[in-house]
Amino acid sequence: MRYEHAGRFWTITRVGSVITIISGKLGNKGRTVVKHHPNEGAAISAHDQLVLEKQREGYRIADGDRAPATPAVVVPADDERGAALAAAIVADPDDAQAFAVYGDWLQKHGDPRGELIALQQAATMPGSKAAAAVGKHLAQHAPHLLGPLAPLVRDVRVPDAPPFFWRNGFIRRAELASVKGRALDDIVAQLLAHPSAKFLVELAVRANERKEARGILELVEHGAPPTLREFDLFARANLDRIGGAVWRAMPKLERLGLAARAYELADVSIPTLRRGKFLATSMSSEAVAAIAAAPWPVLERLEIRFCGVRGAAEADFHDLRPLLLRTDMPALTHLKLRGCAFAGAVARTLAAAPLARQLHVLDFSAGDFSPQDLSLLAAHASNFPNLRELWLPYTYVNPNVEKLLAPVAKRVIPDSKGPVDTLDYDLAGELVPRGEDRYGGIRE
Repeated sequence: MRYEHAGRFWTITRVGSVITIISGKLGNKGRTVVKHHPNEGAAISAHDQLVLEKQREGYRIADGDRAPATPAVVVPADDERGAALAAAIVADPDDAQAFAVYGDWLQKHGDPRGELIALQQAATMPGSKAAAAVGKHLAQHAPHLLGPLAPLVRDVRVPDAPPFFWRNGFIRRAELASVKGRALDDIVAQLLAHPSAKFLVELAVRANERKEARGILELVEHGAPPTLREFDLFARANLDRIGGAVWRAMPKLERLGLAARAYELADVSIPTLRRGKFLATSMSSEAVAAIAAAPWPVLERLEIRFCGVRGAAEADFHDLRPLLLRTDMPALTHLKLRGCAFAGAVARTLAAAPLARQLHVLDFSAGDFSPQDLSLLAAHASNFPNLRELWLPYTYVNPNVEKLLAPVAKRVIPDSKGPVDTLDYDLAGELVPRGEDRYGGIRE
């Protein structure tokens, strides 16, 4: 395999227990070094370690030599027993015992993920000193456990830091962002194709370009792991329409975050979703209408950001109204409608709607009200028996308003008490005023 970096090349070839390395400046013949090892196993380990070291230095596979190298340890194909054990994990990716049994099967087939499962589970025991062994195992088998993903990891010995969070011997969570010189959708493709991401539960990606973001959506549509429970996509782009095939590819999704400059949504059907966050610089009518009509039997938290302080939303009250009048969302307790220009109309509708009785948090940050809207809320305080927090634009909150709305919610909070909303700057790729973006994904 040939690698190149900073005007130099480096090739490595292993035949049995002999490794041959040729290196030098591009265009030159290079210097040849031959290394003999006591046996083939030692040569395999040395080969993988040398490749990993070069990748850390910045070497990448040359364009003309892109065929994937044969892994040092062949990934075992699941036989009938292995397939059954894997199916048990797919059914419940939080079942540590299912992983332990599958780990035994993997160890019998020579897969280092089997031992990693045992080490990581041992590390969770009180007083265990297995954490160091986990790091050592990850480093020793990094070419097999990560392959082309290894250069993305600052320290392969750390199992719980971005971009990959390991649990039970596999990558459970991946946090990926655009990097110079590599297309993000290519990285995601490598991740989803890698055996270590076979049971991926959480995927968070930040894309700088529309092409990358659309490519990621296509990858999810055609190759989302069946264990995926959380998908968080942040894109500095207009994404156009996101169709129903994407949602059908994630049939057990529980948490969804979607932030982009603008997008359309169609055929939204994610009946397992518990937390949904839909953010945009300008939210479209079609997107809001699709959210309002989607089946949400277990949805607990819904957040929609219609627009920021620098823009306006296409969506209007009539797109959202059907959601406010629904009686088939029994789990919904948190409703956040940020940047809503028709917040007053929403408040007036909710004041007489059954949905109001189940809400714990109602957020109208950066919305638009009138004094009459606030008075009407106060007049219908009995329809909000469980409301703990009512967030309002800071310009409307003063001691008189707090007193007026005290029967409505336990706490009336001005939006100035929340994090500074700098999403518009971040989505535009501009410098955020405070030096950092505030998009916290779906887990803030």
